[in-house]
Amino acid sequence: MRSLLKTSCVCAFVMLFTTTAFSQETANVTANHAPSQVSFLIPNYNPVGPLGYANGGKNILEIADGSQFHEQEFKDAKVSGSEVLLKARYNAYLDEMEVKYNDEIVCVNKNLQKRRVLFTADNLEYKILDTDNSDKKEKHSYFTVLLENSNVSLYKKDAKELVIALEKVPYMTPAPKIITEFQDAKSEFYVEVKENGNAIKVPKTRRGVANLFPGKEKLIKKFIKQNKINVTEEDGLKKLINYVNSL
Repeated sequence: MRSLLKTSCVCAFVMLFTTTAFSQETANVTANHAPSQVSFLIPNYNPVGPLGYANGGKNILEIADGSQFHEQEFKDAKVSGSEVLLKARYNAYLDEMEVKYNDEIVCVNKNLQKRRVLFTADNLEYKILDTDNSDKKEKHSYFTVLLENSNVSLYKKDAKELVIALEKVPYMTPAPKIITEFQDAKSEFYVEVKENGNAIKVPKTRRGVANLFPGKEKLIKKFIKQNKINVTEEDGLKKLINYVNSL
């Protein structure tokens, strides 16, 4: 079991800092004499504290409204490769799968490509895929399984983003408070071809989607037009991918 899990989410933070795409979040801070950009290298680092803002010494995640999770509650889940029933939840901001294990909260090892986590009650399944298609780099991430096929599979990415701003205070007196809130990012869709473990982002245009499948562009464009497919919506993409798999 321990081979599947990080010893703690703190370890996951360190790994995120050094090896993954989450290593930098950029936030716009708009106020007089305030920096136009602030970079957060790790989630609990607050570089604007020294500037004297009212709550600047606090952890960014502590003062944020909203939640990092779509589902705050831990639910029954199984990790592929094990029959043990675990209590898990998906952290949509950190892109980590948190699991209760021996009275601790730990994180599933995201470096295990194609590993799956199935929430049994909801029949909701996450799969780890590589979001970088080069052979030299790997950037693993969790994706919700929508449709699987040995030819083309469809996935969805529902992330959370941290919106950061400063309270509006005339002339910056008294010192403004930092306002932070977790918000749902717009859903993005991905395809995996021939079960190769690589997630390819679905373009938001009909032409871009058709170009994902060389040699079938004309057929796909015709199908999209005839069926009035919206390539930015889940139902339309499911219908389209099912058609692609029939060719």
